[in-house]
Amino acid sequence: MNRGVAALTLCALASLAGLAQADDATPLAFITNQGADTVSVISLVDGSTRKTLPVADDPAGVGIDSRHRLAFITSSKSHQLSSIDIDNLTVVNHVDAGITPLGITVDSRSGRVYVADWDGGVVRVFDAMTLGKRGEYKTGATPCGLALTPDGGRLLVANRDDNDVAVIDTVNGVTEARIPVGKAPYGITISPEGHYAFVANVQSDEVTVIDLQALQPSTTLGVGDMPYASAFDPMRGRLFVTNQSDSSVSVLDVVDEREIARIPVGDYPEGIDMQIEARRVYVANWMSNDITVINADTLTVETSIATGDGSRAFGRFILH
Repeated sequence: MNRGVAALTLCALASLAGLAQADDATPLAFITNQGADTVSVISLVDGSTRKTLPVADDPAGVGIDSRHRLAFITSSKSHQLSSIDIDNLTVVNHVDAGITPLGITVDSRSGRVYVADWDGGVVRVFDAMTLGKRGEYKTGATPCGLALTPDGGRLLVANRDDNDVAVIDTVNGVTEARIPVGKAPYGITISPEGHYAFVANVQSDEVTVIDLQALQPSTTLGVGDMPYASAFDPMRGRLFVTNQSDSSVSVLDVVDEREIARIPVGDYPEGIDMQIEARRVYVANWMSNDITVINADTLTVETSIATGDGSRAFGRFILH
């Protein structure tokens, strides 16, 4: 990543982090437990389980709409997208979302929920309040991770079996580019100012950095075994990446373009998210049924929080 651009990026990210701090009054994590068919709602103040909600079979993906106070869950086996009322902690709606719904991203401003259908080769668009279908975009093979640019104008889709990322204009549904990345791309994170995307490539043990202005790869950064998803720290310009097979989190300095730490976590980590103002990173561990809490400044593990069977939490799962 170019150092001049990176400096501007970090300044913008710090401003966004300040806004998040002002708005975050009730930090909660919504953790999908695939083996238990539940969602654990965890207080990030004291680590207690506020509620365990039964949902449709095989929950994996999660997204948060802070404006409308809703959480969204994909359940692959039952083909469903469900919505949870955050204030009452109840499941309020569900809809058929395709063959194998998985990745989710939410645009709170437009009230749109985007869901990747792994076996359908499409992304479906739903209304956040009603779950009525609002559109559909064709993608590549086995779409999984999704991410929106900050203005909501572009949707990035990781096409796992095509080894590329589709860039889709959300206004007209046109695919602007298919960008080659590493082998088996999965999770995608976009920097808050929208200049860069970070793509975890499960089978090539690397993260591809995409320049979203040029719409081409900028660099590739090595990580651990089977990287799955990532979370970005705007205060320090660091990317935290879950490595499934070696049960660790790689910490990348995106300015210096290098791995600066590798932190042992629970067994088979998948979903990851960050509470910026509290300086904590949360990692959902599929096989050890817990969340690892990492101090984002010291890069040390502080504690673990028990969840349910098969915690995946693929997507943004923290309410800000």
